[in-house]
Amino acid sequence: MNNSPSNHVVTAEQLYAWVEAYAEFGDHRTGTSVDHLTAQWMSMRLGDFGLEVEGVSEPFDRYVAESELTADGAAVDHLPVYYCFDGSVATDKVHVVSFDPMSGGFPGAVDGAIDEARASGAEAAVLVTQHPEGSLVAVNRVLGAASAEFPVVLAAGRDLDRLQNGYIQLALQASTEPGMTLNVVGTNLRMFDEDIADPLMLTTPLNGWFGCAGERGSGIAVLLGVVAKLRERAMMVVATGGHELGYFGAHRWVEKNRVEPSAIVHVGASIAVLGDDGELIATRMSMASENAATMASATDALAPVGLAPTPDVTGWIGEGEAFHNVGVPLLSFTGAGIDFHTPEDTPARATTPEVLARVVDAVAAAAVAFDEAVRA
Repeated sequence: MNNSPSNHVVTAEQLYAWVEAYAEFGDHRTGTSVDHLTAQWMSMRLGDFGLEVEGVSEPFDRYVAESELTADGAAVDHLPVYYCFDGSVATDKVHVVSFDPMSGGFPGAVDGAIDEARASGAEAAVLVTQHPEGSLVAVNRVLGAASAEFPVVLAAGRDLDRLQNGYIQLALQASTEPGMTLNVVGTNLRMFDEDIADPLMLTTPLNGWFGCAGERGSGIAVLLGVVAKLRERAMMVVATGGHELGYFGAHRWVEKNRVEPSAIVHVGASIAVLGDDGELIATRMSMASENAATMASATDALAPVGLAPTPDVTGWIGEGEAFHNVGVPLLSFTGAGIDFHTPEDTPARATTPEVLARVVDAVAAAAVAFDEAVRA
């Protein structure tokens, strides 16, 4: 029996306020002060629902860069490609190329462009990201991957003309330093009279390149809404760091974990993001480790928000790559809207209170159905 107080009622407006609060912290890059403040904020929100919360520090080599990119002497917005160069360079021998970032989720997307730039005889490269609205699209990196030892920055597609036709100069100084991120872990198991060894696990990542209102914030709000609805159910909540750096926070948690949850529900990127038509984007996906029969009730619950899961999945995207290694049933959501990995990913562009509430209802019902089906 759960002896906790009655469930919190979370309104649609509160869900949206969480998205706003998350985005207002600033750029959510791993190991920064924003990262640490976000982890503290997430701990407080889980504590509001009666969970016992622990922040688990995860050290890593943090990439630190200072850079200046100019076209005919005028500053150009840009972002260094992390872990690509260590040292200092100031040059006008810069290879500029229009670049398909593949939405930013695939670290290897930059490799061919770097090889091309090096072969051109240039001393540095500017990859101008192709995007329907001309945005700068950040590209994920893998912590610990071999460095290309070549200075590379990303720039917005809207600046392609002046970068290709102007006099380009790049100054970049980059290094690594000891850094730290946090995995936030909460449980409500002490609220129950009996010992429970196999709680339902809910998880979401905390980090990203910019404000990430839709990419990250909508998932965090949905997860918190689901926690509120399922407080009478034994649960573990894991909010992980290191998302944009190969999901290393999730991988670290899996390596250290000693709990075998009944099932894992991963609430990943862009779960409640709207398109220009005001509808939930079609570029979201739901993946499940179990067969269609086992997933039937969860599929019905998710159908109203366009997230009917693909069953029998063996190849995962996002933190699902880590969590499937726990070896228990996994239901994972992810996706990408037009503002994915861009500075334009703001609350007003990403979602609405009503949509967040709809997705919370669907995911909460699906989580219960999934948990009960795999326990049967």
